[in-house]
Amino acid sequence: MKINPQQKLRDKLFFNNICIIICVFCIVCYCTALSLQKSSKQHYEFSSLPNNAIVGPIKINDKSAVYKVTATFYGNNSAVYLSGEALDADKDTIYEFGKDLWHESGYDSEGYWSESERQMVAYLTFSEKGTYYLQFNSDNNYNLNNLLIRLDLQKGSSVAHSQVGTIFMILIMIAGYFLNKKWVDEKVTIIMDKIRDELDD
Repeated sequence: MKINPQQKLRDKLFFNNICIIICVFCIVCYCTALSLQKSSKQHYEFSSLPNNAIVGPIKINDKSAVYKVTATFYGNNSAVYLSGEALDADKDTIYEFGKDLWHESGYDSEGYWSESERQMVAYLTFSEKGTYYLQFNSDNNYNLNNLLIRLDLQKGSSVAHSQVGTIFMILIMIAGYFLNKKWVDEKVTIIMDKIRDELDD
């Protein structure tokens, strides 16, 4: 069966336009996720908490509510493992989260250096309406004083939007490559030739 070149070109343009539309959809998903991450209905901040401190009660009236927990470590040349637990109304553990937070600095032959991992972020969702609590622990009671913990009640979850955007973006990249394989291969060849020329010089 003979393929009409014009029909083939029209089909290619059609699928490329579909890819562009889906790409725009991915951008909208990412923008929505970013907006939800930055949006907050209310927030609370806690510092210098004692070890095993329980924060709450937290009233959940909407099952779609998402609490963003941000812990920032301000200690210098020290470390702490911060763990958190979400508790139900009876103060039984629902689930746990945690992270190593640390800071190191010093001097070497090149001068001053500093490395750190100062922040933990966790997103908490609750499957049922009700009263909940959060409990925070550390392996170093003193370093808990160097922590600032912030709770933000967000307008919605950004995770689903980010995941959908990422999945469609990967599919678009694959589809776009196969639809324009010849053009992409030519561009890659040109780039590789230029790199080889630079290396030879």
